[in-house]
Amino acid sequence: MKSIDAEILEVEQRLSMRKLALRHAAGEAKARAGKALISPVTLAGAAVLGFFLAGRLARGKARKAEAPALSQDTKEQGKGFALGTLAMTGLTWFIRSQFGGPVGLAQFVLSKLRHSRSPATAAPAQIHR
Repeated sequence: MKSIDAEILEVEQRLSMRKLALRHAAGEAKARAGKALISPVTLAGAAVLGFFLAGRLARGKARKAEAPALSQDTKEQGKGFALGTLAMTGLTWFIRSQFGGPVGLAQFVLSKLRHSRSPATAAPAQIHR
């Protein structure tokens, strides 16, 4: 019969191995989910939204400089500002959840640009067993 200390040690080792395996599987799942969620379409959509909002703000400022603001124009500008604020809040949340912040997004974009420029340096395909 094994001593109680040996059995405890064996159980602790099995638990630590399972914990490591679970962390590894969770990391792989997170990476796969991140790659699936981040697509060029999403990045292009964010860029289009940014251009749309910037154009909308520029037109609003030009219109304001041409004529005095009317109450209807003020309401429309307020609605546009509110929608822009909501869009930026959503975009900020998305960037933080996917990349950890603006720096992570910049690193991701730069890595994609580097990989698209030099396909010879790309990693070979891995065979899954």
